[in-house]
Amino acid sequence: MDDVQNAVAGLKRAEREVLAQLTGIRAALAALVGRATGRRGRRPGTKNKPVARKRRKLSAKARAAISAAQKARWAKLKKSA
Repeated sequence: MDDVQNAVAGLKRAEREVLAQLTGIRAALAALVGRATGRRGRRPGTKNKPVARKRRKLSAKARAAISAAQKARWAKLKKSA
């Protein structure tokens, strides 16, 4: 009786391994065909259009301050080199 139970247990283990391999093969095929699981983005046929992000605008004064700070950093590097 032990031999039968061991054989059944071995077959069930083999079945789990084959199913795991089959899952991997299916995922690889889906990726190659273009139906990869874990789809990103909107679903096909969605009517909502993506909303454009509003760009932040820097004032001329802020841009000048950033420019002056960068020029000061470069001058400091050139001076020490």
